Amino acid sequence: MSLANDLRAATQQLMSAPWQTRDATVVPRTADVAMADGAVNLTATYLYADLADSTELQESHGSDVAARVTRMYLNGAARLIRANDGAIKSYDGDRVMGVFVGKSMRNSAVWAAMQICWLVDQVINPLVKDATNDGSRYWKVTHGVGIDCGDAFVVRAGVRNADGETVHNDLVSIGRAPNVAAKLSALRDRSPITVTHDVYSGLTGARRVDSTTERDIWSGPTATTVGPYTLDLYSTPYRWAP
Repeated sequence: MSLANDLRAATQQLMSAPWQTRDATVVPRTADVAMADGAVNLTATYLYADLADSTELQESHGSDVAARVTRMYLNGAARLIRANDGAIKSYDGDRVMGVFVGKSMRNSAVWAAMQICWLVDQVINPLVKDATNDGSRYWKVTHGVGIDCGDAFVVRAGVRNADGETVHNDLVSIGRAPNVAAKLSALRDRSPITVTHDVYSGLTGARRVDSTTERDIWSGPTATTVGPYTLDLYSTPYRWAP
């Protein structure tokens, strides 16, 4: 069979095969979802942490510095997501996606976001300043964290080789929450952390109010077009040490 015919047959199969769908209350692992027809309904909070301007950093300070900054950011963000009961489900260039489930999923995701902001401000930036300071200027790392929550349809996508061994595949989340969270991570001109009303409405304690002033730490709501949606967004620069 030619490659063209093989692609037609595989695509037709993917389009017409019925899903074997189940509901889940925990974030599935790749092996938990059948490659051929598995699907999972999941209610979750999605967090995207995105390092800003890594291409410009590479152009101005070289690949060595840019690679070190990217690794520091992704490593630290991933560790903080996991420390707050999130699951790492995707790395995409210089950003990472975390998924949180359960009754405290909104608070856990926002806590992780505030700790990532602490990491950038208090740990990464001092190191980068020392590495890039030429006596008159230095590089300051910026980033954005976007968070949304809701229902997602999780499936497995990828390919296998002729022997049936998995070559490359991963879980893909379909739904508003993962898509919006990814887009919100790019709105860092407001504040490092941006969330939807669905996330904000579930926040409690120090994730919502400054304990000293008893004032709301979030700015908003701001009605914003995000892809096909018009959403009320809230943003904050707050950081918290882990």
